Amino acid sequence: MKTILFDLDGTLIQTTEIILDTFVLTFEKFFPSIKLSETELTNMLGHTLFTTFEFYTDSKEKVEEMVNYYREVSNLKIEEGLKAYPGAAETMKYLKSKGCTVGVVTSKMRKVATYHLEITGLLPYVDGLIGFEDTENHKPNPDPVLKALELFKAKKSSTVYIGDHENDITAAKKAGVSSCAVTYSHRLKEMLMVQPEFVIDELVNLKDIV
Repeated sequence: MKTILFDLDGTLIQTTEIILDTFVLTFEKFFPSIKLSETELTNMLGHTLFTTFEFYTDSKEKVEEMVNYYREVSNLKIEEGLKAYPGAAETMKYLKSKGCTVGVVTSKMRKVATYHLEITGLLPYVDGLIGFEDTENHKPNPDPVLKALELFKAKKSSTVYIGDHENDITAAKKAGVSSCAVTYSHRLKEMLMVQPEFVIDELVNLKDIV
């Protein structure tokens, strides 16, 4: 593999618990009568904020308010101490030493994603990033992955996309690139049902694939 694409949240950086906690606080503020189950919460992972909140209200104004509130709360929690997953920096450094192109494909806004990579020490190893505003369609649509291929002038046959959600695996398959699931995901069962080409327990295991 020559081009290694990573999802961000829940794959490279430990934001999953922050995301779930922030969803709970957002719904407590805007829909206090709704008590989300663990399944309902984890089902929200891997989607854009707009897609998630539009499921609960037809009001565009309320969706905007919820997104803004979510981002404010999330930013405060992240400032308290966001960390990369064990082995993330080591693995990305190794990939670069082997001449691989390393990219990030995320549903986060590019500015926010870049900041999160910076504070976790991963930004120096990233050659490019595809964020929310770079495509009209989002995962599981293949457009974000295809946009990354275009950015890096990469061949599909030598590209792998690593993620923690079935939408990542589906997007990779639809884009015609290899897919890799991480087992520390909250959505492992759902990912395995989509049949990724590779499954790893830790990011350092990517060395065996590349």
